[in-house]
Amino acid sequence: MGNASFKVDTEKCIGCGMCLNVCPGNMVGGDVLRLEDGGPVMVDQTKFGWQGCWKCQHCLAICPTGAISVLGVTPDEVSKKTDPAIGDELSKLMKYRRSCRDFKKEDVDAATIDAILEAVSAVPTGGNNQRLEFTAVYSREAMKKVYGALFGNGRQLSFLEEEDEDDLSAMRIYDAPHLFIAHKEIGDRFRDGDVVEINLATAYFELLANAYGLGTVISTYSAELLSKNKEAMRILEIPENHRFMTVVGFGYPKYEYARGIRKSRRTHKI
Repeated sequence: MGNASFKVDTEKCIGCGMCLNVCPGNMVGGDVLRLEDGGPVMVDQTKFGWQGCWKCQHCLAICPTGAISVLGVTPDEVSKKTDPAIGDELSKLMKYRRSCRDFKKEDVDAATIDAILEAVSAVPTGGNNQRLEFTAVYSREAMKKVYGALFGNGRQLSFLEEEDEDDLSAMRIYDAPHLFIAHKEIGDRFRDGDVVEINLATAYFELLANAYGLGTVISTYSAELLSKNKEAMRILEIPENHRFMTVVGFGYPKYEYARGIRKSRRTHKI
C-alpha cells in the first residue's frame, strides 16, 4: 500500500492490539491494521490517505515493546517519552520568553538551527498531510541579500555592519540575523486549516528557539513585505503559489531578561 514498510518483530510483539486502537485510518472507518495470528498486519490498500495509512507512525509510537517499524523508521531512531517535569519547565519558558528587538551580530550555530527545524517537523497537520515547507536563513550574509531585495543595497543594510546601530525597523524584525518562514502551497483552495498549520509551525519554532536560548520576534508585516517581492521570494526559494502569514526573526539576544512576567487573563472554567 504505497509501501509503508510495516514490519513487526515477532519476538517482541505481545499481541496487545494497541496499534490497531490508535490507528487514525482504522478510526475513520478504514481497514488498515488487523490482528492475525496474534500480531498486527497492515492490509494492502491502494494509497495513503484518509481511510488508509496516514504516515503518522502512531503504531510505532504506541508499541510498548518496540516491536513495530514503519515507513523505514525503527523504534531505536526516535525519541522516548519525556519526563513529566518538563511541563513545569515549559510553563516557565512560556512566561519568560520575550519578543527580542536587539540581537548580537553573530550567526547562530548551524547545528542548533538544524535541531530546531528537525523538531518543528513534528508539528501537527490536518490528517497528517505533511505538506508544510520551511525556509530558514542561516547567516547574516544571506540576510543581506534578503534585505537588499526589499530595500536596495543602501543605508538600510548598514545595521548588519559591526559598528552601526541601525535596527531596520522598516521590516519589523529589526537586526535579526536569521529568518524562519513556514509556508504551504495554496492549491485549488487555501483553507482555514492551512492557515492554522502555518501558524502552529511558526509558534512551535518560536518557542523551541527560545528553549535553545535564542531571541525571537514574530512579524506579520515582514511576511507581507516579503510575499509581495518577487526577488526576495526567489532568494528565499519560496514558490509563487505558496502562502505564509508570519515570519520569525531570530538570533542570539543582545540582552538577557532576569525573570518572566505575568499577563492579565480571562479564563472561563466550566
